[in-house]
Amino acid sequence: MIDKIESILFQDRTKDELIEESITSLSGLLADTFTGDDLNDLKKEFPDNTQVEDIGIQLKSVAYYFDHKDFETPCMEVCIELIHERLKSELGSYSLLFNEQCEQIDEILNLY
Repeated sequence: MIDKIESILFQDRTKDELIEESITSLSGLLADTFTGDDLNDLKKEFPDNTQVEDIGIQLKSVAYYFDHKDFETPCMEVCIELIHERLKSELGSYSLLFNEQCEQIDEILNLY
């Protein structure tokens, strides 16, 4: 059933491609935060002495929104969990939202 819904609503790209795009986007954000210019001033939000290699990721969920008060059209959310490998603790989550044309419409980083 889900495969049929995906093929009808998200014809331009597959769910796996959107997951890969989300991972790539998160990797770029983390690289900028820890080894780049930290344009978003995020490094201070992570535990002291955290390095980019301390952060592990895993797919948390892929959600479809068909009738949501915040979105005019159906969309898909790919949510990735961030884990501090050395401290064995959850750091937060990172989500990208895509519209029916598989264009990114929002980016959300929630750090705990």
